[in-house]
Amino acid sequence: MKCTVVGKRVERKDARAKVTGETIYPSDRSREGMLWVVAVRAAHPHARILSIDTERAAAAAGVVRVLTARDVPGENAFGIQFHDMPVLCSDRVRYLGDVVALVGAESRRAARQAAALVAVDYQPLALLTDPEQALDPATPALHPGGNILHEVHFHKGNISVGFQKSAVIVERSYQLPMMDHAFLETEAGLSYFDENDVLCVESCGQYIYRDRKQIASVLGLAEEKIRVSAEMVGGAFGGKDDITVQIQLALMTYVTGRPAKMVASREESIVAHSKRHPASMWFKTGASKSGKLMAVEARFLSDTGAYASLGGPVLNLMAEHAAGPYLVPHVKVDGHVVYTNNGFSGAFRGFGCTQACVGIESQMDLMARALRRDPLAFRQANVLHQGDAAGLGYEMKTAVGAEPTIRAARAGKLYRQRRRIKKDRTHVSPSLAPFIRRGVGVASQMQGLGLGVGIEDQAEVEVVLGPGGAVRVKVGTTEIGQGAYTAYAQMTAERLGVPLEQVEIVGADTGTCPDSGATTASRTTYAVGNAILLAIAKLEQRRSAWAAQGTGRENLSARANFTVPTQDRQLGDGLPHLLYSYGTHVVLVEVNTLTGEISVEAVEAYLDGGRVVSPLGFEGQSEGGIAQGIGYTLFEEVLLDRGRFLNTNFDTYILPSSKDVPTAIHTVPIEVMEKSGPLGAKGISETCTVGVAPAILNALEDAIGIRFVRLPVRAEDVILAREESPHES
Repeated sequence: MKCTVVGKRVERKDARAKVTGETIYPSDRSREGMLWVVAVRAAHPHARILSIDTERAAAAAGVVRVLTARDVPGENAFGIQFHDMPVLCSDRVRYLGDVVALVGAESRRAARQAAALVAVDYQPLALLTDPEQALDPATPALHPGGNILHEVHFHKGNISVGFQKSAVIVERSYQLPMMDHAFLETEAGLSYFDENDVLCVESCGQYIYRDRKQIASVLGLAEEKIRVSAEMVGGAFGGKDDITVQIQLALMTYVTGRPAKMVASREESIVAHSKRHPASMWFKTGASKSGKLMAVEARFLSDTGAYASLGGPVLNLMAEHAAGPYLVPHVKVDGHVVYTNNGFSGAFRGFGCTQACVGIESQMDLMARALRRDPLAFRQANVLHQGDAAGLGYEMKTAVGAEPTIRAARAGKLYRQRRRIKKDRTHVSPSLAPFIRRGVGVASQMQGLGLGVGIEDQAEVEVVLGPGGAVRVKVGTTEIGQGAYTAYAQMTAERLGVPLEQVEIVGADTGTCPDSGATTASRTTYAVGNAILLAIAKLEQRRSAWAAQGTGRENLSARANFTVPTQDRQLGDGLPHLLYSYGTHVVLVEVNTLTGEISVEAVEAYLDGGRVVSPLGFEGQSEGGIAQGIGYTLFEEVLLDRGRFLNTNFDTYILPSSKDVPTAIHTVPIEVMEKSGPLGAKGISETCTVGVAPAILNALEDAIGIRFVRLPVRAEDVILAREESPHES
């Protein structure tokens, strides 16, 4: 088939409306007669609720209704894996984001003022903020099953033998922070009853059908009486995978019959929504004198906070990626994820792989240095290939693009010229030059694609041919800024041989779109793309049949469902994966040893996501992922003190700005075709951020000779580390 659209640099479907401000986001929506809803959240990170007095709040000007747990008609709990998070707390709060009441009023100001009048009598309880303490069976339990949510224990080969055969053994501990998703639009939405008495919720979720199911459970309604939509969302990165405002809105409309709207403040958003799991990691790795990896032993302690969310699957992916994209004969991985009163954590771009990659890629550099080997050549000599046994022992059955990304990185300008680039000081003044150190670091990674074995992972779509060759594609996934709808349109136009302008994507509405699954796990291009191609094949068969009968049809439609293939071994929820994306990052950093300031000067990203459907989307994902990785490494950390959030706005939760992200970003697609993918494509949205942090850490050691093992690394850390270092770089 001649390529006409796929792989071409086309304008994004949503670009013009977004830059002109025409796009309607959840926070933009309104309806006549709507109530503003404000949540009354916990005053303590852990406490027993003795009483809730809503009398003054209910009597306040403009207030229509104040809801508490007794107003929940169905199950007063929700959650992705386990329904362990109360809709409205009645007896106990476990973190500061817990909601004890909802105020619905005629204005936002009235709702906020009345929320402050809700009087809750608390009995503070002992705090659990140390994940190590949560491992102790004697520690009082935050949940009936105890404080250990999930644990993993895997081995391959014999770890003792592996270390006996190792000429070089490296052992390090790593500490990774809680990270906020920092999406541009906070949690928001609108709810109302339509003319058919269907309760409609227009909000910001990442899986409308799961949201509908959870709303129905809480309200005690049939799912058919609820309609959920979330076509355009102002950013998510996994942070809107959990229910946020959807149930609260639906409950207020259900009780009052009135439309309702919620928009979280930034402070409320940071306190309430899920985060990237903070984790403590210990790695011990060994390699032979000839440079072959012999052993990887890793331990993880992950803090899921007050509620489960996806803490178990995230830990599973930490274990799955502990040995990285490498062939290691002897592997031992142990891990625990525990409950604490430290907010709560869930899905975040990279989903456990981000954390594990910091550990294994730091270890790879340390071993390469000890063996006096080129760091990329060392990686290439140990990389996995199709047919090899992965770190946890299962076979790599699909295309493995790790080595091609490493080869391309070795041939790239930044790595080839690293010695000259490191010495270059021509860009700074002569007086500053003696204090400038430069370093080049690398990291390679793999990222599981899809939800993994044991978790239902299907995508259904509908393709409609209309008058004049117009094509409408109905999909249930959400556009969260990643450009997926444009990729869908490109694949559709390519397969049907029609201009891109004739393809319309109708998305994320349970009332009009099939269930295409969650907008998570780098799955949408692969899963939805395959479903689109299947639907088009059905459509063409029907069109041919009508043509053979001499009958014309102006409107033809076909639905198709695609099931993401999985491994034939199940090691846990979502563990392992069959499909992976791969990447290698090369990073240039500059350190001012006088001030401790660190700047990332250049990044080259060599990424395998299969065939590139949308080059602009591919590059956009890469550049955004790099910015997020820089934030994770050098800036971002949610700070808590005894369960209380200390930095709840972007003046104290520091994000990288445009000045902190280099203009010298070069993204190179490494197109290792995936036979099972739509037109050879896989996915790229997560792997493009996973390797950035360890590449920066490795570059820092190359620059100043100091290995940092805790993120984020800030100027004061550089100054302190150099003062403590026995030698100068």
